[in-house]
Amino acid sequence: MWTTIPFLLAVAAATPALAGPNCPPLGPVFEKTYNFKTSSAMQAAIANLTATFTAWDQIDGPGVRANTTSYSIEVFSTSKENPIIFDWHHTAASLAAATNTSGVSKTDANAVYRLGSLTKVFTVYTWLAQDGDSKWNEPITKYVPELAEAAQRAKADPVSNVPWDEVTIGALAGQMSGAIRDYGLMSEVTQEFNQSQAVGLGFPPLNSSDPMLPQCGEWPQCNRTEFFKGLLRAPPSFAPFTTPAYTNTGYQILAYALESIKGKSFKAMMEESILRPLGLNHTYYQDPPAEEGIIPGVRSESGWNYQLGDENPAGNMYSSIADISELGRSIMRSSLLPPVVTRRWLKPASLSSELIAGVGYPWGIRRVVVPYANGKRVVDAFNKAGRIGYYASLLVLLPDYDAGFSVLIAGDDIPGNTNFNLADILGAQLVPALEAAAREQAEAKFAGEYVDADAARNSSLRLTTQPDRPGLGVENWVSNGTDMQTVAVVMQGGYAPVAPSIRLYPAGLETVLPDGGGKRVSFKAVFEDLNLPAKTGTMFSTDCGTWVSFTGVTYGTSPLDQFVFEVDAEGAVRSIESPALRSVMERKR
Repeated sequence: MWTTIPFLLAVAAATPALAGPNCPPLGPVFEKTYNFKTSSAMQAAIANLTATFTAWDQIDGPGVRANTTSYSIEVFSTSKENPIIFDWHHTAASLAAATNTSGVSKTDANAVYRLGSLTKVFTVYTWLAQDGDSKWNEPITKYVPELAEAAQRAKADPVSNVPWDEVTIGALAGQMSGAIRDYGLMSEVTQEFNQSQAVGLGFPPLNSSDPMLPQCGEWPQCNRTEFFKGLLRAPPSFAPFTTPAYTNTGYQILAYALESIKGKSFKAMMEESILRPLGLNHTYYQDPPAEEGIIPGVRSESGWNYQLGDENPAGNMYSSIADISELGRSIMRSSLLPPVVTRRWLKPASLSSELIAGVGYPWGIRRVVVPYANGKRVVDAFNKAGRIGYYASLLVLLPDYDAGFSVLIAGDDIPGNTNFNLADILGAQLVPALEAAAREQAEAKFAGEYVDADAARNSSLRLTTQPDRPGLGVENWVSNGTDMQTVAVVMQGGYAPVAPSIRLYPAGLETVLPDGGGKRVSFKAVFEDLNLPAKTGTMFSTDCGTWVSFTGVTYGTSPLDQFVFEVDAEGAVRSIESPALRSVMERKR
């Protein structure tokens, strides 16, 4: 192939350039920004959100019910100087006027709501903080012996029995166990209705001696022995690792397993590993003080007092919007976990049947398309929602920006999907604004001319950003007088490009220089021919297979697609290095 390079270069040099889309790697396309308040795009987004929620709070129709539904929102970042980007609190008129509540009469950052299944984030966080993820591929039967007998029965009758020896700890955390959703609680008809009501709904009567009839659940609550006695009679929904299937029982079993490993109660481990270190003083595993709570309607009917017993790790907790935002910040900062564990945690456990959705531990993952006129860009949003009694919740993390948002809702008749309806409003404004803010910062920090101090090398390049394309654009890249932009794309692809393109993206690698003198920051280049035909209706062909091309060309073991910036202690860029070309080009002011 290499003997054809001079010919290909000659062809490429004679071919006019055409426009086309860029395809970045997964992850942030610009260095993460924390100075959101100076961004014009973010200021516009905040103004739009303020106007939108001002109008929303005046709507009392069936889709909003503002007079009876209170809520709190925080948009947050990991910035220590500006941790809150935007916040909003709405107090329902019915709550403000209520005389029969022992809770607060006005929403604010510290008012306590119920979380429902958002609790699961605390549960996984507790496990990771206590024991890491090294055991996640081990079978759950190793730590919960009650499941071993059922695993043996599954060998003869897999339709009726879960093969628990095939269910790993990670499968439980990632909703891949295939086990039943609940035992004796919210999904059990006999716990919600008496026999007459159930028969009226079309169900056949059950004899009180039927071994499949739960004898515990909502009341009396099941102890561990009763739980497993009933659970092991329940058939599986799917074989393990077949498809994501939501299960609360899996989180109850996770808590039992961690208690077995550590010899402590799950509640104590959560308090010592998460709540106290993060200063979450308005977050409760169970039994919170009512005087801190948003309690709509009649307290006994609101679900405020309702406890899940041993299923608490699946959905029992209470918290404030400020504490949930701090939880999200701590995850993205890796303040309690090694960064590599956080990176593994914020990855899918499985795809789902929806093209833009996946499932994590315990995340729902939405693949959000960032609109670029000439680029393909996807942001993975990690979310966890909850619903219990008169309460709904949502936490969304956007790791590409080290930002996210939290939503807590309370009302005696919350419209369906309210938490995600609010998320749709927030996301539509925030994601484009966060991307624009990052590009604004990149333009100011990195754009400009870079020249090798050794004039004999005749080496230089120019960096730019464009609103219609992701990443930093490399232009006029010359090494020893040679057009490296064309050379790089030719050597990467093995053919003459019509429209050679090079763009740089953060690699997530930094080295701190000694004596506080700054740092070295690695970026990865994508070499592309923008004239390649778009692939929109094909089954297997793609025009966005960037991940297979990295480090496709090396020179003396150094990748041609690696670039390293040196940044001083104040954050100003001094130079850019091409290790393959043994060239350090200084930034010209």
